Amino acid sequence: MAGVDLGGGRPQKKQSGLKRPKRRVNVRNDLTPMVDIAFLLLIFYMVTTVFSAPLSMEISLPPKPVENAPPPEPVAASKLLLMYVDKSDSLYYQIGEMSQPEKVNFQKLSQLIEEKNRNVPKLVMVLKMDYASSYRLMVNIIDDIQRVERQINSELDQARQSDPSIGSYSVRFSLQDMNAWDEYVLGVVKAGGKVEQ
Repeated sequence: MAGVDLGGGRPQKKQSGLKRPKRRVNVRNDLTPMVDIAFLLLIFYMVTTVFSAPLSMEISLPPKPVENAPPPEPVAASKLLLMYVDKSDSLYYQIGEMSQPEKVNFQKLSQLIEEKNRNVPKLVMVLKMDYASSYRLMVNIIDDIQRVERQINSELDQARQSDPSIGSYSVRFSLQDMNAWDEYVLGVVKAGGKVEQ
């Protein structure tokens, strides 16, 4: 707020004559209300701001190896679903007695993941990603795997109401880097050749 000071200042000499001496007007700006409003707005925005939580994905890491542990159980080829993603984000899969991986689009791969998890007991899925492939595709495939697991577990929860002995379902899944052999196999498949075992 601005204040007007009509009196202060230096005393003026008296002049003779008919003219009255002019009073000097001093204007003083009071900045206190503006500072108050600035701090109130600052506090208001600090209190009402919603901080977004960082987006993260939960990944279960394998346990540390234990000494004198039994060797890992071998997995039959019929229970192993291999999924490949190359540097151009092309998807391939291989399961059972297939001699070489087959190309598939993302929707078909999602259906395949669901079908195999429902029909093959103790299925093990391995996703092999190229370093140059997109992170988004990896997240989408992992999301599909988790969606299938949630869906199967919700169906088991309903079945558990009539039979409490039914256990829960857990996906057996591994994420790996693509190695030189995988790149060679996919290169041969792209060229239309046959992989020699």
